Amino acid sequence: MGRLNIKQVEAEVSRNLCSSLKSALQKVGYPVPEDYRVCVSLMDAAGRKKRSTAGADNWSPSSGKLEIWLEPGDPTSAASPLGHSEPTALEGTSQETANTGGVEIQPALAELFVALDHAESTPGWSFVSLKKFRDEILPTTNHRFLQTDSVQQNVLRHAIENRLILTSKVANPKDPRFPVTTIRLNRLRPEVQAVVGTASPDLAFQPVRIKGEPLSATILRERR
Repeated sequence: MGRLNIKQVEAEVSRNLCSSLKSALQKVGYPVPEDYRVCVSLMDAAGRKKRSTAGADNWSPSSGKLEIWLEPGDPTSAASPLGHSEPTALEGTSQETANTGGVEIQPALAELFVALDHAESTPGWSFVSLKKFRDEILPTTNHRFLQTDSVQQNVLRHAIENRLILTSKVANPKDPRFPVTTIRLNRLRPEVQAVVGTASPDLAFQPVRIKGEPLSATILRERR
């Protein structure tokens, strides 16, 4: 068990649950379309998604939570971790790609970038909380490709794992014991630049010209 990671465990449990869960639902009057698959997500006690690459021993049924849902897709794609193909972080999203400025981007990712760009631009906000963005902002977005909770979580996780979105910790103004995890677009990545450009409070900084000789000249003169 310790050799597997969270993503592999989720895929294996999903594969094993698929037929039995569909059969159980069928018996109580809830037929499930053949093309639907079972999705599994391992979370901590607070309901936060476990990192996909974390070891399997980072989750326990006695202290963690297990989320299970159904969504359209190929039920055979949720394969075991023993050499078969595994579902990707963007599985279940549209496979269309948009060519923006010579960079191909999946529409769901592009919509995620736009949503976070808007959040970062909110007047009065010095940072964007990962929890607030994930639990409050994304579910209320009116986008074509970010309509379901599972797609939103998968796309957000993919963007973080691939450093398209960067995370950091800041002091929690309500409780200093628990720092807030924040997120921001990695505007140095071409995929992000192609969708929202590079403008941001940090990158938009322009040096102020000060009258007088260059600082380097002053330093050299003082050394003589």
